[in-house]
Amino acid sequence: MLVPVAVGDTPRHSEATASEQKTQPFSQSDFQARLARARMEEHKAFSSTVPLDNLLVPPEKDIRILMRPLARGRAVSPGSHENCEWLALHAEVAEGEEGEHNVLAVTQTDRDIKFSVRIPGQRQIDELWCELYYDPASDHAILVNRSEVPFKLYRISRQPPESPGEHFELNPNFTRALAPGTWRIKVDDTEVLDFRILEKRPARLRGPSFSSSESSQNELVTVTGKRSFVADEDDPLSPQKRRRPSDPEDKSGDGVIMILPAKTNPLVFPLPPADAGKELATSNGHPLLDMQAEETVELPKIKLPTGAELDEYSISKKEQIAQSGLSTVFTADHSKVPEGVIVVKVLKTRSPAVPNNEAAMAKNVIRQADIWLRELQYQENLDHKSIVRLYGGDARYLSLYMEHVDARDLTSKGTWRAPGTDLFAGDKTDAWRILRDIASALHYIHGKGLVHNDIKPGNILYSRERGAVLCDLGLSTRARDPVAAGTPWYVPPEFIGLRQRGVQSDVWALGVTMLYVLGKISWPDARASQRHPRHLHWIIARLNSRDRGPQSEAVAKMRQWLNEVATARSGLDTHDKLERLVHAMLFPNPKERVTLKEIVNQFFNEQQAVER
Repeated sequence: MLVPVAVGDTPRHSEATASEQKTQPFSQSDFQARLARARMEEHKAFSSTVPLDNLLVPPEKDIRILMRPLARGRAVSPGSHENCEWLALHAEVAEGEEGEHNVLAVTQTDRDIKFSVRIPGQRQIDELWCELYYDPASDHAILVNRSEVPFKLYRISRQPPESPGEHFELNPNFTRALAPGTWRIKVDDTEVLDFRILEKRPARLRGPSFSSSESSQNELVTVTGKRSFVADEDDPLSPQKRRRPSDPEDKSGDGVIMILPAKTNPLVFPLPPADAGKELATSNGHPLLDMQAEETVELPKIKLPTGAELDEYSISKKEQIAQSGLSTVFTADHSKVPEGVIVVKVLKTRSPAVPNNEAAMAKNVIRQADIWLRELQYQENLDHKSIVRLYGGDARYLSLYMEHVDARDLTSKGTWRAPGTDLFAGDKTDAWRILRDIASALHYIHGKGLVHNDIKPGNILYSRERGAVLCDLGLSTRARDPVAAGTPWYVPPEFIGLRQRGVQSDVWALGVTMLYVLGKISWPDARASQRHPRHLHWIIARLNSRDRGPQSEAVAKMRQWLNEVATARSGLDTHDKLERLVHAMLFPNPKERVTLKEIVNQFFNEQQAVER
C-alpha cells in the first residue's frame, strides 16, 4: 500500500516555490514505521462513523481543517510536517455516543498559505490531488483541483430545512470557495475523503476609537470547545439567535451566557476585563486591513502539534504610507520587534479591480497568497544595506513586517517628483548615488539566483542621509523562471515574442528608471491615467497573447514607448560617465547591455581612485 502525504507548504522544510512539491527519501525502517502508523490510524478512522461536524475541537489548538479518509487503502498521512497530526477527538454527547474518533487535524502556521492532499489511485479509481488555500479575509478556504480528472464535491454539514443539498463537479485546475463546514469528495463515484473547515480564532482590537466599557456590555466572548460553522435558523449560534448581555430579556447579570449546540449544557464565562478590547470576527473582515490609526490589534498565538508555540503579538498602527487595490502599507509598532517603528505590508484578496464573481475572487486569493510566500521566501535571507530588511510575516493575514526606512520613494510628489511636470527633483549627485546603491543591491540579488522583475522609481526609497534602498520583491522569481508581470514601461524589448526576462531585464528597467532620475523623461507611470495628455498603457500579458487583436494592440503601444525610450537614450551625453553607463544599460539587444558587475566595478574603481 502506498502511503500518501498531506503536505503543508512552508519554507521551514523546503526552498521550493509555492506551487512545487518536495519529498525527502526515507530509510526502509522509517518507511515501514510510517506505513504501520498510517495503517493503524486508518483503521481507527474507518472504525468511526460519527460526522466530523459532531467532533469537539480543543479550543487551545488553532486547527483549521479536520480530515478523514473514506476509502480503505487510501489513507492520509501527515508525514513529517509540523502543522498536522492525528488527533483523537470526542463527539458531542448525544444518543449515548461516546469515545474517541481519530482524524487528521491541520493547523495553519504563520508560514502556511495552503494545505495539499495527495491520495494515489488504486484499481479503477484515479488519483486525488487537491489544495486548500486559506482566505485571510474570511473563514472560507479555496479548493483547487490539481488532479487530472474531475471530482465531485458535496456539502454534508446540516442544511436549513428543505434546502437542496449543495454539490457540484470540479474540473481539473478549477477553484471553488468553500464555507466552514464538512465536505465530501468523490472520485469516480467512490467516496474518498471527508474534510471539515473550521473558523479562525479571532484577533482582538483595542485603541482610542474603541470603548472597552461598551465592549463589556455588547460583545460576546467567542470561546467554545466546538466552533460553530452554520448560520441558519436552526443554529443556536447564528446571528439571528445570539443575544447580548445588554438585551432587555438577558438576565445573566455578571456573566455572558454562551449558548452551545443542542444536547450540551450552557456554559457561563466571566466578562472580559475593562481593557480587554473587542474581538474582530475574521469571517467579516481582515483585522490588519480594518484597523485605524492609533489602534492596536492583538493577534492570537499558534500552538503547533509538535508542542511548540508561536507567541501572540500585537500591531499598533501609526501612519498610512501607501494604498492600492492589491496591498496596503503603513508604519506600526510591533511587540516583538525591539528596533522601533516597522513597516507593515498587507496583501489584499478583496479588490475593486477584481470582478465580483466567485471564480475571480478565488483566483485572486491564490495569486496573492503565492506572491506573499514568494516574497517572504526570497527576501528573508537577504542582507544588504540597500535592500529593505524583512523581519518576518504571517500567512494568516498575508502580512509582511519590514524595516522602516526614513525616506520617500522616487515618485513622492513634492519630495523627489516635481508637481506639475512629473520630473525628478533631485540633482546629478543624487543620480550617481541612486545608481550606485541600486546596482549594488541588484548585483547582490542576482548573485542569489533571483530576478527582481519590478525595478521602477516607486520601488526605490531615497534620502540623502541613507542613500537608495530597494523594496518590494513581490514579483521576484528565480533567474530561470520568466514572469509576465511587472510595470509596462520597464519591461525589456526582448519580452515581445521571445518572452525573455532575466538579470538583463532588471538592467533595462534600471536604465529606464535612470532616464527619469536624470530628467530625460517624466515619470512614466503617470501615463497610465486616462486624463494624461499623452496617455499610454498596455497589459504585459497581452504582448504574447494568442488572441491577435489584444496582442497587436499591446505590441503597438509598447513599441511606441520603446521609440520614446530610444529617443531619450540618443539624447544622453556619452562623454559623461554617468550618462554613458545609462546609455549602455539601454541597448535593445540584452547581450550588448552593460552588466551590473561592470557597473559595480566602475563605482569601486572610482572609489579606489578617490582614496589614492
